[in-house]
Amino acid sequence: MPEVMGQSGTKTYLRLLGYVTRYWAPFLLAIVGLLIHTGAEIAFIDLLGYITDTVGGITGSAAASSSLPKVGITAGLAQQIFGDRWVGESWLVIPLFLIMISAVRGFGYLIGTYFLAYVANHLVHGLRTDVFNRYLLLPFKFFDQSMSGHLVSVVTYNIQQVTDAGTKALKTTIQHGSMVLGLMGYLLYLNWILTLFFIAVVPFIGFIVVKVSKRFRLISRNIQSAMGDVTHVAQEGVQGYQEVRMFGAVATERARMEMTSHNNRRQNMKMAFTGALSNPLIILIVSFAFAGITGFMLNPIILNTMTTGSFITFIVASGVLIKPIRQLAEVNSDIQRGIAASESIFGIIDTPAEVDNGRYQTKVVSGQLEFSNINFAYEGTEKEVLKDISFSVSPGETIALVGSSGSGKTSLVSLIPRFYNHKEGKILLDGTDVNDFSLANLRSHIAIVSQNVTLFNDTIFNNIAYGELQGKSEEQVYAAAEVANASGFIEELPEGYNTHIGDDGVMLSGGQRQRLAIARAVLKNAPILILDEATSALDTDSERHIQAALEHLMKGRTSFVIAHRLSTVEKADRILVLEKGHIIEQGTHQELIDAKGRYANLYRNQFDEPQVD
Repeated sequence: MPEVMGQSGTKTYLRLLGYVTRYWAPFLLAIVGLLIHTGAEIAFIDLLGYITDTVGGITGSAAASSSLPKVGITAGLAQQIFGDRWVGESWLVIPLFLIMISAVRGFGYLIGTYFLAYVANHLVHGLRTDVFNRYLLLPFKFFDQSMSGHLVSVVTYNIQQVTDAGTKALKTTIQHGSMVLGLMGYLLYLNWILTLFFIAVVPFIGFIVVKVSKRFRLISRNIQSAMGDVTHVAQEGVQGYQEVRMFGAVATERARMEMTSHNNRRQNMKMAFTGALSNPLIILIVSFAFAGITGFMLNPIILNTMTTGSFITFIVASGVLIKPIRQLAEVNSDIQRGIAASESIFGIIDTPAEVDNGRYQTKVVSGQLEFSNINFAYEGTEKEVLKDISFSVSPGETIALVGSSGSGKTSLVSLIPRFYNHKEGKILLDGTDVNDFSLANLRSHIAIVSQNVTLFNDTIFNNIAYGELQGKSEEQVYAAAEVANASGFIEELPEGYNTHIGDDGVMLSGGQRQRLAIARAVLKNAPILILDEATSALDTDSERHIQAALEHLMKGRTSFVIAHRLSTVEKADRILVLEKGHIIEQGTHQELIDAKGRYANLYRNQFDEPQVD
């Protein structure tokens, strides 16, 4: 019902239906099937008039006088099939037509329903994959500014609303819309003057639908937002179950869910009330028209112009017309929900992907890096987290970044693989600006192990040989696990490398999860290595072994090591001390200790050494 939508709603719904054109053949079959079903419904009503006139003729009813011959679609069709013999063989014609109409009606419903469901499910599949594919390409700032629960809700709940708009709404609109048009045409065929009463109420129905549509869409947006909150709270409660129990937050989380679920319930009740109010209003208007028609038909002048069959047929057809009109009024809420959901879906699809204007590609890099006058602030904020950063790194050199939390260490290394794009200054890799590299090529030369390890609900083997590493051999995977000191605990598991580790590696300890992430980086064998608190989750014994493995891994590679444990960076070729986005000191461990500056204070405080004058 695009004509009752606002301009933006019309464009959104047309864009949604644009996905249907990908499957135009089954969609046309669905329309044909539903039209056949509608035609059979009208034919059944017409057959009722034929039966009435036939019975009237047999019983000698005055209403079936010879001056008012039996006319209608069924009568005309019977005349063509059986010739003049059909009048005297009604006992055979009527049952035969009943069977034919029922068979055609069922066939049309089957074809229409199945192929429309086929199209609608492909529509939802297409939208879901498009949204998820866009998630995989969106910049990091998008996820920084979004709640994960809302993002998941778009793929699940919002697209489900599109399902209703694509299946129930389309089916109802086509099936009952064609029924309304077909019945209107049939009523005009029977008596065009009386039919004008129904046509006169159309503007009133349209006015109500327009007003209700705006209300439906507004409430639908609120419902989607509320559902996103429910998903987000549930997700946090499930993922943080340990913290919830340990910090006595059961009542807190229960109250959060109670509040968000209650808000969602209230929005749904508003939707239910709006739909429940609009439906009776439309039926009341139609009933007025139906009552007026009935009154006119009972007028003797009108009665004398109609046979009993045509009278009954007109009354039945008028009464049947009420149901499809009511169905069309109800489906408006599904369409408006679909539009509101589509707006959020298309909003994500239309969000610009990561900037990837670089075209430079190379198979090998030496790892030489140069930072020149880098200033950086996260988008949406004016505060610079990095200020006038300049230094160079030779191939194979290990650079340690130390400083207090929030000093800019992670932000600095995030600029190398272009998780965020710097706008001032230059970062050169082997003399080429990193912005000139294609993103895929640039990141293929970099391996990262962060303090927030991400694992997938799969086997240990597949978590190590993840993504572009899937082509690695078993021997290479085993060797990477050995370097990461992970082979010991892996081989002790019942299924070894084929052990499923659960959601985000929940079946493993923190140290084991970290070692799998390190093994993944080892397997990538990239010339540039970024370790962001890579040993933070390890026990002392494991850390000692991992540190030795990492020192071996970093040989010949340009490495950036972020660590709060200063004991892990003592052997770095150079240590950069950051404070409030500035590099305030740099040098070797011993040089910085001798300088008795910020690094010396951090080191002394960490190891509780007495100050040396």
